[in-house]
Amino acid sequence: MTSTDCPSFVDLVALAAKLAPDAGTEPFGSGARMVPVRAGPCEVFVTTVAAGEGTHVEDGGDTWIFVRDGTLTLEVGSQRTVIGPGTSAVIAKGTALRWHAAQPLSIIGMRYLNAAEEGKGISVIDNAAPLTASNPPADDVLTSEKPSCRSHNVFRSASGEFQCGTWDSTPYQRIPIFFRHSELMHLLEGEVTFTDEAGRTGTFRKGDTFIIEQGARCSWASFVHVAKIYAQFKPAA
Repeated sequence: MTSTDCPSFVDLVALAAKLAPDAGTEPFGSGARMVPVRAGPCEVFVTTVAAGEGTHVEDGGDTWIFVRDGTLTLEVGSQRTVIGPGTSAVIAKGTALRWHAAQPLSIIGMRYLNAAEEGKGISVIDNAAPLTASNPPADDVLTSEKPSCRSHNVFRSASGEFQCGTWDSTPYQRIPIFFRHSELMHLLEGEVTFTDEAGRTGTFRKGDTFIIEQGARCSWASFVHVAKIYAQFKPAA
């Protein structure tokens, strides 16, 4: 999947190749390029970071970051967090940190702008964390047998509207549904195909990073086990 013209589902890696700036030394601030997608009160960005170190105060919102390549070290007080390739973490609004990159790296991020400044700190998303049973799709949208779904939610904003964690499911297929929410996903395992109401189809596989825009209407078809990291905005009402 290489579509970058912002249909219902957007390949963020392909888009990052077009938008990423020259490597700078500010991981989350002025050097980041915003991605033009519909994600409610969230901004999605890509950034390229040069080797170096510095300080940052996350005053924009609760911010999920995914390191595509390289390794980023974050320090908050005595807490030291290392985020390597293919892993992610959430920086809560108001968190002051030091960062260090031993080599250039690239990041995809999603920032929830309506966040309240409450519990500061960094929440690491463990790709291999144990999962617990979660709700499958409703019976009336399924066109296959009911799947077995599991999740591990790592971070939830004070409003409950922004959530990040991991999820997996056995294969299933469903009809197109309306996305009141917006969800950014990185596939850890498997393959899934989406088709929107305009007939556009996109297939994403292990290692792909993409977003379903708020307001999209998409089907889901997976025929193998799927596992993902997610950063999701879902309106409270």
